[in-house]
Amino acid sequence: MQKGRLLIIDDEERLRNLLARILQLEGYEVITAANGKDGLRKLQQDSFQVVLSDVKLPDSNGIELTGQIKSNWPATEVIVLTAFGTINDGVRAIKSGAFDYITKGDDNEKIIPLVNKAMDKALLQQRVLTGNNRSGKTSPKSSRNRYYSIIAG
Repeated sequence: MQKGRLLIIDDEERLRNLLARILQLEGYEVITAANGKDGLRKLQQDSFQVVLSDVKLPDSNGIELTGQIKSNWPATEVIVLTAFGTINDGVRAIKSGAFDYITKGDDNEKIIPLVNKAMDKALLQQRVLTGNNRSGKTSPKSSRNRYYSIIAG
């Protein structure tokens, strides 16, 4: 059983394919894109719960891309990846709506738990936004309040 859908946007083919394989082994359905334009096109064609995006892409900046993704697909969580992390970029990524900002290589052991948390949040947001609980019935207003307390807390 698949856990959810992920989109990986990274111009480094080897890393993109490695991340995709690791996350597929964890049970996720993974689609990849080599640049921001292709990533946005795939987001328009399909739904994804989580996007992993590099900061430096050949045609765009991953932090700016995060803002575009969050404004068009607010329930989709974005994790920003970078080879050379800076505090300034990290702050900008979070302010743009990123779920998290991590450095490639240094945070390898963190990626799976981080994706799991982002996926849980995205699936919960989608369930609340569609007004459905696990049984498929319309959820009461208290479920929305519970959702907001979980997200805020």
